[in-house]
Amino acid sequence: YELEKETGPDHDKTFYVSVLVGDKKVGYGVGKSKKAAEQKAAEKALEVLQKEKNAQ
Repeated sequence: YELEKETGPDHDKTFYVSVLVGDKKVGYGVGKSKKAAEQKAAEKALEVLQKEKNAQ
């Protein structure tokens, strides 16, 4: 996971996280915690990778 940015005050941050496979960004997530953002990014990455696999 790569933390792209954090916004907001310390008590109300929003985290923006991407998932990389090699140099390719395959998922992106936003959440109120790093964990939530990572989970959303992982879900998106899984969708992308499954679509790529099914397209082959």
